[in-house]
Amino acid sequence: MRNFALEIARAPEKIRVQQMEAAEQLLQELEENRLYPYDYIVFRITGYRGDEVNQPTLLGSALLGDIVALIAIVSRTLDLSPDGMMDVKQAAKKLHVSLRTLSRLRREGLVFHWVLESNGRRRLGSSSAMLEQFANQNEERMKRASNFSRLSDEEKKEIVSFAMSLKGEMRSLSEAAVDISKQSGRDHETIRLLLQQQKEVAQLFRQTRSLSRTDVKEIEQELRVGTSWKELEGRYQRTAGSMQKTLARMRSTRLKKLDVSHVELDIFSRKDSEEVILGAQVSQNVTPAILLLDSLDFPYESSILHNETAVVSAMHLLRRRAKLLIKDIGYSPSLRVLDRIETDLRWSFLLQQQLVVGAMHSSLAVAVQHAGRPLQELPADRLDSLLKHMIQVIGETCSKLDPSKGQMVHKTPASVLDRSLSLFDQHSKPQRAAAKYIKIQLHCPFHQIVPWSFLLPTENLPVLAKKTSDELVQILSLRYGWSKSPKTVEEIASLMGRSPIWIARQLRAWH
Repeated sequence: MRNFALEIARAPEKIRVQQMEAAEQLLQELEENRLYPYDYIVFRITGYRGDEVNQPTLLGSALLGDIVALIAIVSRTLDLSPDGMMDVKQAAKKLHVSLRTLSRLRREGLVFHWVLESNGRRRLGSSSAMLEQFANQNEERMKRASNFSRLSDEEKKEIVSFAMSLKGEMRSLSEAAVDISKQSGRDHETIRLLLQQQKEVAQLFRQTRSLSRTDVKEIEQELRVGTSWKELEGRYQRTAGSMQKTLARMRSTRLKKLDVSHVELDIFSRKDSEEVILGAQVSQNVTPAILLLDSLDFPYESSILHNETAVVSAMHLLRRRAKLLIKDIGYSPSLRVLDRIETDLRWSFLLQQQLVVGAMHSSLAVAVQHAGRPLQELPADRLDSLLKHMIQVIGETCSKLDPSKGQMVHKTPASVLDRSLSLFDQHSKPQRAAAKYIKIQLHCPFHQIVPWSFLLPTENLPVLAKKTSDELVQILSLRYGWSKSPKTVEEIASLMGRSPIWIARQLRAWH
């Protein structure tokens, strides 16, 4: 159902609106205890009826939450007006329920749309009509939800008293809340928050402070130098599982901050676009990241001239896929999804690097024309700043190439650079001619062209891994693009006949 939602999200705007409305209509007709064939769901929303025989059947009670999520995913791609749309707190107040109960009701069929406010911020919203319709269709459920009372003062005193009676037992506040929750029938989180607010109670129990951002970065560094989870558990008073979740959230935060742009091409609307574009030999046979470059000794990428449309399409498709996945990252992100996003971004960089290298020779001719002499005659500092400027301009231009507009690798970047160098020359200080050409070594010269350079290797990892084992060399080659396109942990595990956990453990110190 999630993949189905993403397919709808890629359709033209008019189609997205129509299919979102059809999904809302279907939601009103679903029965919780009835089974629905998947092709029936697709037909009701899109009007398309497939001819596959073995269709999965979906239970109505599960479909309620899935279709609510589908509507939210599609609405996020539209700029819906916030007029008349209550936010989550207002909706909870109108229905006389808590925010936590409202979250449960969404999984039971309560629809919220993502709306766009005037300041550019998106938020969830639901209209009075939508709320009233749900309440009318679920009267018994809403009655139970609204009649659920908060803790009375007497109940609070009893809970605090019971917690005080546990004095002397070595347990955390959360563990005590679990025991009390079983006794009282109240929610564990409600009990925990109450106990946390009572100073005399909180002091009796072992509490661990929240991990700071510095702590998380330190844990990340410790793992890279080979520190075991057991040692980290003792140091930070956290289980390995909780620390892994915290690290995953930090990874997702970094990804959400990225500006991942792409050009939408017509071919992306095809259902088999990923298979056709990413499966092409030119998309798979990428060259690894260039880590050291002698100035002006750019490799010549002749294959780009014959396959640039395929390379550009693959680059944009990977960025597009990563961008869509980033939008859907939740609070507790899946490691598999994070790995897929990061792998796609690495892969798209290697394709973009090929385009930059392919554009460099025609661009160097433009640079010589502006300099008025061979670049070898420029002073070292002038040549260094010129090359970095060229790479940045060419990299940005290649990231936006649109074959449908006739833009080409050997023409468009050089044209943009021509205009850019005019301004660059105006702001450059005059320099004396160099006595002789001094070679400049550029370390990771193309990493600057993407905002996700932290995902890219800065050393020749397979060479370094030779000291450890040939198996590790193979893992790192597959991971970072020294052996065709970069691979996810699961893809490497499949190719090598190993478990994903074992592969992830080998990679821990090589991120």
